[in-house]
Amino acid sequence: MHSGSLESVASVVREAKEIVVFSGAGLSADSGIPTFRDGATGLWNKVDPDEVASIEGFLRNPERVWNWLLQLKKLVDERQPNAGHQALARLQEICRAKQLTVITQNIDGYHSRAGNAPVLEVHGTIHRLRCQQRCGFSADWEQSAAEPFRCPRCGAPVRPDLVLFGEMLDEEVFAAAETCSMTADLFFCVGTSFTVQPAALLPVWAKRAGATVVEVNPHPTSLSALADYSIRSGASEFFTALSAKLAARQA
Repeated sequence: MHSGSLESVASVVREAKEIVVFSGAGLSADSGIPTFRDGATGLWNKVDPDEVASIEGFLRNPERVWNWLLQLKKLVDERQPNAGHQALARLQEICRAKQLTVITQNIDGYHSRAGNAPVLEVHGTIHRLRCQQRCGFSADWEQSAAEPFRCPRCGAPVRPDLVLFGEMLDEEVFAAAETCSMTADLFFCVGTSFTVQPAALLPVWAKRAGATVVEVNPHPTSLSALADYSIRSGASEFFTALSAKLAARQA
């Protein structure tokens, strides 16, 4: 990581009033949560996503989808937010006089556990259940709820409150994410490959609206050419260093 880039980004942070951090699966990979595209390992090994993580699969065989997602939830519950999540929470603490919003594609809840708020979970969360028909019923997903059940209000199937393959994003959550992106002065992109639509459009909209876009990723992505700064680094290393530089200036 080039020290000049770090100082330049720190200067942008100091001037910014509204900051967005947009995160993807690469950030949680350091916690041991397998990414969908790393299908050779972990829970995604030898499974058909259409069978275990799609709305069509759920409607065909809710027990199979429920059981597979419960395995994923168990893994998430056993692991912890990593140094990248902690560094982003520290960044928010340092920037408490500014508006900092996390928009995440991840369903693990690690940003909130680390201390960030608000967090817009555009793909939902593995920790909550809801009525398939959206009658208003929702509840925490406890490990004791090991089998699918019917909504106590309307009788429709209850399912994990996350976006399955083949479903649209929650309109209200995504509208809030879009608004934050369009009003941001500074937009960080962390650990995402920018292949999942429409969430991948958020940094593009932010850039068009005048935000400085900073990509933090060990590898080049389709966003690299658009970003004002493309930092070849892991989130833990970069945001720990950035927070330290900002804190030293405040001391």
